[in-house]
Amino acid sequence: MFEKLSSEQKKVVNCLEPRIIVKACPGSGKTFSVTARLAKLIENNKLNRHQGIAAISFTNGACDEIQKGIKKFRVNSISYPNFIGTIDNFINTYIFLPYGHLFMRCKKRPEIVGTEYNKWFNYDSTKINYRSRKILDPNYYFDKVSFNIDDDPIPILHSSIYHFSWNEITNSNGELKKVISDINDIKKYHFRSGKAIQADANYIAYKILKKFPLIANNIVQKFPILIIDEAQDTTAIQMAIIDLLDNANAKSILLVGDPDQAIFEWNTADPSLFMEKFNNPNWTHLKLEENRRSSNNICQLINHFFNDTIISASENDMDYPEKPLLIEHTNETNKIIQIKDCFVSKCKTLRLKEDDCAVVYRGKIFGEKHFGLTNETETNINKSPWCRNYYYVRDIVQGKYLIDNGNFKKGFNLIEKGFFKMNENQTYISNELIRNKINSIGFRKYRKIIFNFINNLPDTNCTLSDWIKKSKQNKLKFYVENSNSNNNISNYFYDEKNVSQNYNKLYKTIHSVKGKSLEAILVFISDKAKNYNYATLFNSEYNMLPSAAQEELRILYVACTRPKKILWIAVPSKDLEIWKKKLFINL
Repeated sequence: MFEKLSSEQKKVVNCLEPRIIVKACPGSGKTFSVTARLAKLIENNKLNRHQGIAAISFTNGACDEIQKGIKKFRVNSISYPNFIGTIDNFINTYIFLPYGHLFMRCKKRPEIVGTEYNKWFNYDSTKINYRSRKILDPNYYFDKVSFNIDDDPIPILHSSIYHFSWNEITNSNGELKKVISDINDIKKYHFRSGKAIQADANYIAYKILKKFPLIANNIVQKFPILIIDEAQDTTAIQMAIIDLLDNANAKSILLVGDPDQAIFEWNTADPSLFMEKFNNPNWTHLKLEENRRSSNNICQLINHFFNDTIISASENDMDYPEKPLLIEHTNETNKIIQIKDCFVSKCKTLRLKEDDCAVVYRGKIFGEKHFGLTNETETNINKSPWCRNYYYVRDIVQGKYLIDNGNFKKGFNLIEKGFFKMNENQTYISNELIRNKINSIGFRKYRKIIFNFINNLPDTNCTLSDWIKKSKQNKLKFYVENSNSNNNISNYFYDEKNVSQNYNKLYKTIHSVKGKSLEAILVFISDKAKNYNYATLFNSEYNMLPSAAQEELRILYVACTRPKKILWIAVPSKDLEIWKKKLFINL
């Protein structure tokens, strides 16, 4: 496989400089290059038997791609003493979980809670006035707030989640406003009990390395070589952690990314940090400028987004004759469906595989409105079916739904938590409690109890109310708000990150196709990019735009750089001329 590397890619693989940063254009094979370099280092490194290479990315999908790709270079797997995983996994495993107590002052090993790990219901819902959006219990915000590198509390979700403004968090005397200081206090209170969310774990890890440099030295001794893919998605704290490992004399650090594809600023990612490194004379700068995915025609179009000079080096599709199309729509569902049908017909005519074609759009609302991806009664979902003091029902229902849709691990964990919430009459179950249960009754008996409970749960391919009735027939008593339980269970848990869904695979959000290569893409554009119209975005100097507006342009760029052969862009009629001018397309 090494012989398939381009001259640009070989520079990345063979560079011997200690600090390397690679700016890679879309489709340039950066993950292929990273995998090749990793394979070569595993085979040829002169580390001792307990030292390894840490290959870090930002998504499990990217890590899986490296894990699979490494076998093509005759390396069976990445095993001890090497590491492959997400940056959060690396931080948790080697910094936060073993050392978090040093900062949190808790008397036990800390654990991560929050939506992605363990549902957080430890707030008093009676103190929430949903009509006025005034929330009196600061516990409600525990998993919605973290801290920046300067120790200031920061929001980690959209501003609409909060009943107060983050524009000014201090009073005229410089002290934190009461609503912020209350949240600050509740964060510290739960830190002392060993609880933190992932954003906190990153913050705490940074504080630990800063205070205890010996820990950074130990990590670098264990992993003297670091490879970080998708580095444009680092947050300020994550980059600061990388800098601290750098200062601890890591033998080699490679950063690879494309700031033009950074689309996670809503999650505090900051692509400018990558460019600071790229412009730093202490780092060796390399570029991957050959697009090995898309045709010449598509490359010529995407160059108009950021005045790039990307050239096609696709082995199979460089000279593919189909030119990108710009199509107008009227925001009416019948017109949008008509365009979609024409696109599907075109793909069939060209004999493109169905799984390699996609209709993409900005945000789920577009898909829900025009493609019917959720039940028509979903508007009623806003009225929660979950009863106060019976939140474990949600865990159990969602867990069984995930298992029924192929996500066994997360489904099992949710049901496990819900089972003990129900039997222990608790709103929160710690990992420590579960470990104690296993130790007291034995692992085999414990698993048997949980599996018997799961096997007694009905299938979730029905409405919530029907599921509750079927559960009662199995002698399980669950409680929900009957008036809000008449929707299909799938509607309550519509989240494409969590399950292998039964939804039509043709439809995808732009964020979900990042990093993928497809044969054909139809991109639907609405009349606005969040709070920005396209006339403003296209007629302004990119560097003069607010960061949120810049990100909207990058989101479009990501969508248009996915296809190999076919790119259709459907835009509102009123914006057609703006798009023609931007992309140099003549209709």
